[in-house]
Amino acid sequence: MSAAAPVNRCAKHKKYLKEIEVTTDYDLIVIGAGGAGLAAAATAAEAGCSVLVLEAEDRIGGSTALSDGVFNAAATSVQRALGLEDSVEAYFDYYMTLNAWRQPAALIRSFCKNATPTLEWLYSLGVECPAEHVHKVPGAVYPCAAGRPGLYASGVEWPPRGHVPVGGGQAYIDALSQRCGALGVQIVLRTRVQRLLTEDGAVVGVDVGGESVRSHAVALTCGGIAHDPELLRRYFPDAYSGFDADYRPDTISAAGSRGDGIRLGEQVGALIDGVNCGLLGTMAYFRRTPQKGFPGFQPTSLIYVNREGRRFADETAPYAVMPGLIKKQGNVVWGVFDEAARLRSDPSRGGYAQGWSPDFVLHAVSTGDIARAETLGRLALTCGIDAEALSVSVEQYNDDLRIGIDRHFDRSLKDLFPISEPPFYAFEYRPCNVNLTGAGARINAAAEVLDRRAKAIDGLYAAGESGAGVIGERYVGGGNSVANALTMGRVLGKSVAVRLGKAQ
Repeated sequence: MSAAAPVNRCAKHKKYLKEIEVTTDYDLIVIGAGGAGLAAAATAAEAGCSVLVLEAEDRIGGSTALSDGVFNAAATSVQRALGLEDSVEAYFDYYMTLNAWRQPAALIRSFCKNATPTLEWLYSLGVECPAEHVHKVPGAVYPCAAGRPGLYASGVEWPPRGHVPVGGGQAYIDALSQRCGALGVQIVLRTRVQRLLTEDGAVVGVDVGGESVRSHAVALTCGGIAHDPELLRRYFPDAYSGFDADYRPDTISAAGSRGDGIRLGEQVGALIDGVNCGLLGTMAYFRRTPQKGFPGFQPTSLIYVNREGRRFADETAPYAVMPGLIKKQGNVVWGVFDEAARLRSDPSRGGYAQGWSPDFVLHAVSTGDIARAETLGRLALTCGIDAEALSVSVEQYNDDLRIGIDRHFDRSLKDLFPISEPPFYAFEYRPCNVNLTGAGARINAAAEVLDRRAKAIDGLYAAGESGAGVIGERYVGGGNSVANALTMGRVLGKSVAVRLGKAQ
């Protein structure tokens, strides 16, 4: 697809517009019905704005609905109920420090300040988060959040700020959908916007397949770029680093994340920002092994080693930091385990089961995605790893198990077993899943889209993955993405209401 205007996937878009008797003028048109879009729509409607939401897919929710729903915020009612002291100022300092002050301070302060009231507003709409301390699955050597609803620390912050709702991300969508319905927000599905309408430099509506719909403001909340290889290569080159030319990363993003926010923003001169901002998920990299259903997770009794054959981190490091750790190793490391670990595996236990099925491992060996050898030296030779260092790393891991202390990385050794029974196995572990992208139209603290001179474009707003600036190169703990979408969506809705003189 070229960088020109997007193409509507549904030839019947006019039918859907006519079904709801679209008027000729709205206060706000929202492009995208994910968390950011619905939060913006509900907030603007609460202030008395007339709102139309246009969604390209056949359902609402976007990536928010597919997520665990973790919401990162400080000084919340859940924290207070657990006796935890926190503040917006501490959150702001933490956020900026973690990103080395590369993100725009005024925007980040707006996000940190508004995250808490946004979360409390969602609770008032029926979203629930138990006042309980929860934790990542113990010993997990794969990306995961907390095992149940409550408050958790993703591993890189304290006090914990990750609020895990009952029902995951879908809980926010259900609550916001009901709120939008009660307020008379019109939502049209299967309707992809082709271009923005402008007059005298201001955005005054949208064009959908030749049908013009006017408004006082337009919001870009149509997700990220994970499903567009061209934009992904341009704005998230880290996702391709170290892979073959024909490689295409997997993604957990919703299907609508095709870069429409960038393309529509470019039409009116928006500043596109956020190169390599986002989050890559680390996974076992299987190039040749077709997977029918979910095969389970890799064994926990393993070590990750780099090309030099050395361990480089605690294997249970949080998903927010593991991609950066692997990047420092050249974007590929190897997970090493033994025959005993293969035979202990039992994915039938469900949930975060410890290990792929024994037969799956053998199948992956037959395709070449998992290496197998009778000795560690031969395994190292197959993978291109330093053989002597690998043997030392395994020996040290086994010694640490005997004394009960990880002397290098302080990993918990509970319920782990030695790597000692041949044959031995190794698989590539890489940042090979696009969880989140941060490239989009640059916004200011009021969620207004900026042009290349850093001047606000009259009538154009953005939030979520479509609005660049909040998400940096470092993922700020569990819930950075969902909190950004919902918080900046609410900021957007309030900004439109203020602009139109309808804010209370």
